Amino acid sequence: MLRCNIRLASALGLLALVALDACDADGGGPPTVPADHPCPEWALAPTPEALYADHALSGAPIPLALALPLPPGTPVEVTQGNAQPPTHLGADAWAWDFALPEGTPVRAAAPGIVAYVRDDSTRYGTSDGYRVDANFVLVDHGGGLFTSYVHLAAGSATVAPGDPVRAGDVLATTGLSGQMTGPHLHFALENAWSQSLPARFVDPGGAGCALLPELGDVVTAGDDDGASLIVAGAPSALPPGAFAATGVAALRGLPARLFARGRRYAVSGEAPGASAVWLLLIPPEGGTAVAAVELPVSDGRFTGALRVTAPAGRYGLGAVAVVPGDAITVDATVRVTVE
Repeated sequence: MLRCNIRLASALGLLALVALDACDADGGGPPTVPADHPCPEWALAPTPEALYADHALSGAPIPLALALPLPPGTPVEVTQGNAQPPTHLGADAWAWDFALPEGTPVRAAAPGIVAYVRDDSTRYGTSDGYRVDANFVLVDHGGGLFTSYVHLAAGSATVAPGDPVRAGDVLATTGLSGQMTGPHLHFALENAWSQSLPARFVDPGGAGCALLPELGDVVTAGDDDGASLIVAGAPSALPPGAFAATGVAALRGLPARLFARGRRYAVSGEAPGASAVWLLLIPPEGGTAVAAVELPVSDGRFTGALRVTAPAGRYGLGAVAVVPGDAITVDATVRVTVE
């Protein structure tokens, strides 16, 4: 949990409020689903963007086709499955650990756009304190859905934020980084709040997209499991209700993960009963905001635009509705990248 307390006069101006200006729009309709797609009803990410809290609570799988993120033709053991201790609990409940030796190529589970890459860490160990030291890649598949690939080797990433990838593309190799007892790949489907979501994989045996690996299972990725997988809608927009818990009933116009430095983003939303909405960029370790901007609220609504001029890097994005006299405190943030 990140906490940020700022004085209104201390904002550094790295997130600038500008006149309302529409963002560039991508043209074209959704792609055609290939005839040989393994589960056509799961071909595209759901729309509009959501947090999928009902899926996380019920365990119902997200309807998005995913290929096993493993080298094809190699039997791999599942060493930790869903909702299993010691680490697949809470926000990480719907994750998997696959036993892979160091240097094993890690493949994208579905087409998308790379939202974040870290591959500079050589620290690893078994205690909780090493969790922040993991190298990982995050891929955006649209609909507010992301896949994370964790415990990668330092310097092994073959992609960068903003790169498009196809299912099966190599992202990096496994290595020693983060909290671990030995080399493996930690994989999860996530929402915009980095909370894992229940998922299924394309069955290499041809039985659709119902593969649910469990502890002790040995799974083998096929050569072309992801060949017919497609994507539409990436990069994801921030789900409108992402900050409902902090009084911002709806926030529209911002990306969920990847911000382009210098670009203007049109913003609008609703915050009933508030006088203003504050948007904040916070260092990944928490603390004082490096940037903040106020959006006045009138009759429960606000509009404006943001130009992100903060240095490239990883941040937490917070939004909070306030009334006069309120302290500006953010208890949790969405992890975003500025490129």
